[in-house]
Amino acid sequence: MMVEHASDFLTRLRQGWRRALSNRRAINEMAACPPGELRRIASDVGLSGNDLRRLCCTHNGPSELLPHRLQLLGIDPEFLRHAAPATSRDLARVCASCKASRRCAHDLARGDVQAGMDGYCLNGPTIDALTVRDGRSVQ
Repeated sequence: MMVEHASDFLTRLRQGWRRALSNRRAINEMAACPPGELRRIASDVGLSGNDLRRLCCTHNGPSELLPHRLQLLGIDPEFLRHAAPATSRDLARVCASCKASRRCAHDLARGDVQAGMDGYCLNGPTIDALTVRDGRSVQ
């Protein structure tokens, strides 16, 4: 039992280290990017320069937690990305600014998607609107 806990701890430590290195690389790449190019890139994906920085240099919510939450609620993140790109970008932007990413990760790991929806998830109202259309679930 003790070996399992140590293994889990080491796995989480490695993941955290990789995420920190990835964030550092993203920060360095964005710092090296000329301001005009950064604005162009942000504009291409429908974001402001600040929103682009926040998305690139944040916790893993927009890339991992948000898609997981959507899937648990019966929403296909890829379908949403193609069918409603503005909504998908807005969800990612809001998720990137969230201060409850650890709590979200913990709840989702337990499969308790509703705790966030009713409590701390800033995207809750938007996701609720996506899941309730004409009284049925959006797939």
